Amino acid sequence: MITRRTLLAAASGMVLAGDAPPQEGTVLLPPPSGGDDTGALNAALGRGSGGVVRGSPGAHYQVSAPLVVSSGTTLIMSGCTVTLATGSACNLLTNTAVAGGGRDRDITVIGGTWVRAGGVGGIGPDLHTLRWRRVDGLTLKGLTVRTASDKYAISLGDVVDTSVTEIRFAVHSDGVHLQGPATRTRISGIHGSTGDDTVAITPRDWQAYDDVFGPVTDTVIENVNAASLAALVKVLGGSPETAALRTTVRGVTGIAGNNVVWIGDDTADWRTTGGRVDELVVEQVSATTLPSRGGMVHINGSFVGHVHLRELRARGPRGNEPLVRVTPLRAAVLDALTVEDVDVEQLDAAPLLAVARTVTIGRLLVDGVTVAGTSAGTAVTQIAGVVDDLTVRSVSLATSGDSYLVELPAWATHAAIRRANLSDVRVAGKGGALVTAPAATHVLPRLAVSQTRTVGTAWLVDLNTRTELVVSDVTIDDTTGGVARVRRSGAAVVRGDGLRSASDSRGVAVSAGGSLVSYALELAADVSELVRADGSRATNTNARLSCGIGPVECTGLTWQHLRTGATY
Repeated sequence: MITRRTLLAAASGMVLAGDAPPQEGTVLLPPPSGGDDTGALNAALGRGSGGVVRGSPGAHYQVSAPLVVSSGTTLIMSGCTVTLATGSACNLLTNTAVAGGGRDRDITVIGGTWVRAGGVGGIGPDLHTLRWRRVDGLTLKGLTVRTASDKYAISLGDVVDTSVTEIRFAVHSDGVHLQGPATRTRISGIHGSTGDDTVAITPRDWQAYDDVFGPVTDTVIENVNAASLAALVKVLGGSPETAALRTTVRGVTGIAGNNVVWIGDDTADWRTTGGRVDELVVEQVSATTLPSRGGMVHINGSFVGHVHLRELRARGPRGNEPLVRVTPLRAAVLDALTVEDVDVEQLDAAPLLAVARTVTIGRLLVDGVTVAGTSAGTAVTQIAGVVDDLTVRSVSLATSGDSYLVELPAWATHAAIRRANLSDVRVAGKGGALVTAPAATHVLPRLAVSQTRTVGTAWLVDLNTRTELVVSDVTIDDTTGGVARVRRSGAAVVRGDGLRSASDSRGVAVSAGGSLVSYALELAADVSELVRADGSRATNTNARLSCGIGPVECTGLTWQHLRTGATY
């Protein structure tokens, strides 16, 4: 019995051999007629239904209606060109179920250059060039698609077990466009140029093209290297009754017209707004964007679950666009976001990660980040919305002029980080702070910092909030600042041990109206600036105080030196 795998292996061999004789039972397409070849080609596809159909390398065909491939058929078109004529108003290549209903299975197309001429036209889904619907087991390999107008080059919908590999585009609109329902789709080795998104998942599509819809699950998109006037990869959730679940995007290079990877909603149509995106992994991305047109990853979904971004690489200046933006247009919750293994050459006016006012993130992990340089006033992580649990670890940062690792910006008056943990951080720069929350309305109740060293950064924290700061194994090597700057509405409590500061650093700066209580004995500061709380401790640096310099503890309202007993 001839299986689909046997046919594919045999077909691949014939393609590579070039002049190999056709396999017994193979149907050869007729030579081009010089006119309309539609009828002759479809007749040959009918005779070869369920078997192998092969075109002659070098043949140039012209058609005016769709070529139709049926179940069990392998169509080998390597070296052939098929052009859909102007005014045809239809698809170029489809499967039987598109017009005939039912489902098809085990269809393979190998090679060929598929051309949609200018002005083909059509209505709705007829505007797509290669259109596949209701297929179980579809393989497209080694195709070149060129379009001068109209919509998607390869349109997939209601498909199961689909493989689209080694495709080259020079197309007017999207390259590969996947609608639901779809299960187990692999899209790999995508090259060339697209006038819209290079690869797009829309479980439900825009009104004119919404012929099928449903969940899109278990999708792998990898090795995309193209030039797009829009996104290189777009993953939408569709409408509220659809979803994109368990998607992996891997190995994206090239250049995008707006964002390299777009996740969430397209608010141009209700059908592409409000669907769920969950269990999404984006990794090994180094593509760039046109100047000031977008970032590497843009998340704007109103219903997003777990997103994991890793191995992002950015070379050259970033301009005014964040590398990663979380910016829903309306109030939204993102369950969990991980951003890890990120290497950035230069941050300019925009942060590496920007979280907008409209979003609440349950868990945010920033891990393994290296930033070689920043412009003055830049933040690595800027939180204008709400983060319930923030973890930042394994960061190496070189800054210039009042830059920050974590910033709650002054203009985002209701920004909040309800719990934050920073560890294994190395910062070298000038001015600024590790963490800043300058507005009295900001919320930062607890911040833990451990295994961290700052060199040249003025302050560990710059706060106008009620915050408990817990430190462990922290070194501050700067003489202009120290552990904490507390603004006039701020109230900080410092706890912990293993705190080391430059010997002549100021330690703390507390504005009128602000307060700081220290229970960390190694906090070196002028204790006259600290609140006298029973049991509080610090290391006094003001020799003019009667308790003298050195470790002191407060009992009642009196500071007492722990070695000499002198009081203040």
